[in-house]
Amino acid sequence: MKRLALWLAALALCGAAPAQAGPKAQAAAPDPSGLVRMADGRLLAPDIARIVQRGELVVSMLAADNPPFFSVKNGELVGTDIDIAQQVGRELGVTVRYDRSPKTYDGVAEMVAAGQADLGISRLARTLKRAQSLHFSNPYLRLPHALLINRVRFAELAGDRPLQQVVRDYTGSLGVLGASSWEEFGRRNFPKAKLTSYPNWVDAVEAVKKGEVVAVYRGELEVMQLFKDDPSLALTLRTVTFSDLESLLSVIVGIHDPTLLSFVNELIAQRPVQAITSRGLKPVK
Repeated sequence: MKRLALWLAALALCGAAPAQAGPKAQAAAPDPSGLVRMADGRLLAPDIARIVQRGELVVSMLAADNPPFFSVKNGELVGTDIDIAQQVGRELGVTVRYDRSPKTYDGVAEMVAAGQADLGISRLARTLKRAQSLHFSNPYLRLPHALLINRVRFAELAGDRPLQQVVRDYTGSLGVLGASSWEEFGRRNFPKAKLTSYPNWVDAVEAVKKGEVVAVYRGELEVMQLFKDDPSLALTLRTVTFSDLESLLSVIVGIHDPTLLSFVNELIAQRPVQAITSRGLKPVK
């Protein structure tokens, strides 16, 4: 009887062991997919699930308008950058909220790097400084670089030298937008120039008009728009456009959001080119 009792006890223990070990093994086993199951049954990457669960895509954008990229018209935000943000929101099935608290382009990037926004879409060019803390999407637009030159000051600087020689070995004063990609571009492309940073484009243009700087450096689109708005500027100012210097505009994504980056890249690849060229902009080929 003792042997039978011991045998039955051992059998009970053996039968109980899998019941106790099963739940522990299941809880400790890692999820092989690494995905998040949503309430509707979808499996999403954690960075996408975060946005979908929130129901809102937060986009960091410069406080000042910059048409045709982003500006308020008739009480609504419009432009190429708005089109991209809205398309991302539609594809994810969420609303888009624009945080326009940043006062500088670098401020837009810093907001994304700090995790305070999902994306930065604000006419943002790729720079080495930003690349140290953020991901860039594939470029969606390319913009040639240009100089806006004060004719009198430039003639004093050039003397008898041809324009191309003076520009390629530029040693004069050069205005750029502060806390923007143009500071980095100015240092890299015109290493002998004397850079002066301005808080906004209006102040930079006023500086070159008054001759406080010989030239200001920015994209061809913004420079040429000045002459469209005021053709009389051609009497005192001129432009130089570079065919070998371009800004590649990209969406900025946080370093912890690899699937969101991949998603934005695919969306850019599939966007309709007609919508971009209709705004007079050159898409990336």
